[in-house]
Amino acid sequence: MSAIAGLIRLDRQAADRATLERMQALLAPYGRDAQRQWRRDATGLLHTLLRSTPEDSFDQQPLAAPGGDCVLLFDGRLDNRAELAGRLGLSSAESARLADSELVLRACLRWDTQAPEQLCGPYALACWQPARQRLWLARDPMGGRPLFWHRQAGFFAFASLPKALFCIPGVPRSLCEERLLDQLALLPMKGPESFYKDIYRVEPGQLLILDGERLDTRRFHRFDPEREIRFARDDDYLEAFREHLEQAIASCLRSAGPIASHLSSGFDSSTVTALAARQLARREQRLTAYTAVPREGFDGPLPKGRHGDEGPAASALAARFGNIDHVLIRPGDTSALDHLQYLTEAVDRVAQNPCNSVWTQAIKADAAARGCRVLLTGQKGNMSISYSGETYLPALWRSGHWLRWWRELHAYRARHPQSGWRGLLARSLAPSLPGPLWTMLARRREQGSALTDYSAIHPEWMQRMNPTERARTVGWDLSYRPWHDGRRMRIAALERQDAAEYALATNLQGLEIRDPTADLRLVEFCLAVPDHQYLRDGQNRWLLRRLMADVLPPEILDSRSKGYQAADWYEGLERNLPRLREELQRLAANSRVGEVLDVAALQHLLEHWPQSGDWTSARTIQAYRLKLLRGLATGHFIRHVEGDNR
Repeated sequence: MSAIAGLIRLDRQAADRATLERMQALLAPYGRDAQRQWRRDATGLLHTLLRSTPEDSFDQQPLAAPGGDCVLLFDGRLDNRAELAGRLGLSSAESARLADSELVLRACLRWDTQAPEQLCGPYALACWQPARQRLWLARDPMGGRPLFWHRQAGFFAFASLPKALFCIPGVPRSLCEERLLDQLALLPMKGPESFYKDIYRVEPGQLLILDGERLDTRRFHRFDPEREIRFARDDDYLEAFREHLEQAIASCLRSAGPIASHLSSGFDSSTVTALAARQLARREQRLTAYTAVPREGFDGPLPKGRHGDEGPAASALAARFGNIDHVLIRPGDTSALDHLQYLTEAVDRVAQNPCNSVWTQAIKADAAARGCRVLLTGQKGNMSISYSGETYLPALWRSGHWLRWWRELHAYRARHPQSGWRGLLARSLAPSLPGPLWTMLARRREQGSALTDYSAIHPEWMQRMNPTERARTVGWDLSYRPWHDGRRMRIAALERQDAAEYALATNLQGLEIRDPTADLRLVEFCLAVPDHQYLRDGQNRWLLRRLMADVLPPEILDSRSKGYQAADWYEGLERNLPRLREELQRLAANSRVGEVLDVAALQHLLEHWPQSGDWTSARTIQAYRLKLLRGLATGHFIRHVEGDNR
């Protein structure tokens, strides 16, 4: 994996070497193993490399094609190496000594701007064609690696992170209010805006072409909500699913060093860990599996239907594999405050979900200390392999299959007695209600909370920015009406966030984070499978449950509760109340922060700290885990941009 950047002078002046050196210095920590540049007259390209695959030892980027037809920068991993090599007419012996970037260069020479359609895996790439004075940039459809760009009258520049662009004289560093609104109002990241004004992102599945002075963009990939796979037998779906999932796992095990994985008590990471361990065992290799657990002796309150210690279930899974080294990660004396500065600088954006940073950073640190090069996750599993299928109920009702709906509803209620009839009926019928009727009922039943209940957004700034209009523009339903189309729901969820900067930031620990559940081939297969394969006889996740029935332990397969990550999160904050007050004082002293955030409301939360035992209510969680912590992260980022947080 890599970090990349480039500067192209449209005014034909020489690309400034000192500027390129500054850009490289900032990106070097993300590619600690090698840093190289390519400079010709008005163009400068740079690449920093973290060797995470065996083939990375052959990487010599930036890569210039013989004859100078194009120069390539590639940050990514090819998950279809053998297939691509075959299309390029290369034997396995020939491709074995080629870096992924060399295969991509040959693809660019063969297919030009259609090359991204031939690539599978997480990537961001830049292809400069000197003779044509044409540059094109692309990112993979799942958005696995980041890429940003900026244009002025005299130049065009791109980089893996905005911080490298700010090395260029004249590039402004100021906030993008629209993206900040999206962050605070939990709206989807639609459009090219980044968190910085006039710094834009190449969107997932997008191709950007700079041809002379002309700039064009187009999508080379879109998920198809109408595509559906139909097999004759249930077992046909199961076998095809097995093949896709095993392929995705195998693609993520091509590593230059030991491999680690996240392991919770949920379906996604346990499935990834189990199947990875099984494949690694065939190579006589081990897997280090990490489970985040509360402090020793923690017996604090938990929300209904949740369990705070995921260690026992994870240990039951690890015990089934002789090649798993299971490591429990406890919070120690750290809190979410300890990582705010580091995360803000590492990802160059508002830190997301700071509550979980305690254990995610601890896992990365331990894995790096053990010499691991790859860290597996299952972050996209809910939208792919472990989709619950529960939108099948409203889909049956809406399509008029009422007898089947009634039978499935009764079966679901029998398997999930904690689900009340009223809630089940509401979820089935709500998607089919006329819009005005749904709006009226939602208001009467007070479904959902006011935005200011869980967001630190300042009411006056919110009124000026108008999140309702912004939501309408990006096609987002602020009433959160239940879905009847599971395929469109999952596509919306997959496209809602773009957090590729986090994948890049993992490079700082010498690790590459890999998510088999985000494999495009697997995701598109799962999207195309009919809902009746995910919900059957009241059993949700039916497809994955059948596949893993003899692999996962009962503690995971039969669990009636869900793991609660960072269950002791509030204890770390309580130990750091003086630091919290100091941080809020710094936020209050910043006029820009005070314009965007309701700092007085955050200070009020500190003054009315919950009593012991009052950490399970939805209101308390919204106020402190969401509003306070996310507000602190947003304020920290604003101060970072304003330059007064050091």
